Amino acid sequence: MLMIALVRALALFAVSIVPSVRVQLRAWERVAQTIPDPTLRAAALNSLRDKASNAEAAAVFSTLAPRARRREVIALLAGLQILTDFLDTISEMAVAQPLRNGLALHAALVDAVQPRARTASYYRHHPQQDDGGYLAQLVAFCQRHVDALPAACVIETLLVRAARRCGAGQSYTHDAIHRGPETLARWARAEAAGSDYRWWEVAAGASSSVPLHALVALASDARMTPEEAARVDAAYCPGIGSLTVLLDNLVDRDADTHVGGHSYLVYYDSVAHVASRIAEIVAMAQTATSRLRARRRHETILVGVLGFYLSGPGAGTDYARPVRKHVLERAGPALWLILRVMRVRRRLDL
Repeated sequence: MLMIALVRALALFAVSIVPSVRVQLRAWERVAQTIPDPTLRAAALNSLRDKASNAEAAAVFSTLAPRARRREVIALLAGLQILTDFLDTISEMAVAQPLRNGLALHAALVDAVQPRARTASYYRHHPQQDDGGYLAQLVAFCQRHVDALPAACVIETLLVRAARRCGAGQSYTHDAIHRGPETLARWARAEAAGSDYRWWEVAAGASSSVPLHALVALASDARMTPEEAARVDAAYCPGIGSLTVLLDNLVDRDADTHVGGHSYLVYYDSVAHVASRIAEIVAMAQTATSRLRARRRHETILVGVLGFYLSGPGAGTDYARPVRKHVLERAGPALWLILRVMRVRRRLDL
């Protein structure tokens, strides 16, 4: 039953996942403090402090891993998300060639899931470059942990594709902030060929790291096959991945508007269109996850994604309330439970 699976996941999150991730965050903060370049040092430290909840949320995917592998998978998932958040932060900086810069930087994410890949000159289009080896250390950390996963070599092609897709999605999205959405739209329409999703929903799903997290967790299962991993990837991208980005845009809408950030919500006709379409994507994701092995774990992650975003203060704005209402109606009582738990947790963290 979904409610039982959700209660178990919440208990694991509180007792095991969060403490483990916070130890890792503190360890990487000590490394980040040694970065020579002040701009990159500030970016790394701000990313670790301001986006700590992202690493905790990413580590929830460890619930897909066999119990014996869970501790090492938590470490890897947190490391990948710390890497992703750092790349996201420095990719947003103003540079002469934002798209080239973003793609070069995000090559680090692709290398991170290939144990035998050699680190490259990721900063070659970036004005600041002296990070004291911080980025290379993150990549090497992830490579060591990926190499220890029993099915990593079996699904390596999918891992690399997911990492490359995420890096491209992030890079084209950041490029749209500086140069407008034309290049982003052209790239996403090619990716969306034959899809039931709008081009911007495909772009949102591609820019999310959650499909990669799901595949990493699956790589810890020696029984995993490329065919099963491909079904999981299809459920998470665009599907659940697009929900993470669209809902993040929803709850951060006022802040993004203030700083001139890119939002995928602007491509919808109205807030009513946003509400109905996000509810449709939730339904599509529910259908996709219901067909997977260990479907209750995937369904729990889907509900967790919804609760993570809709429990925040940004979900209570006039713009966001209709969306929240539609999603609650679609997701049912399990979402109500996680909303209550997340609200309590947010208050305790203040």
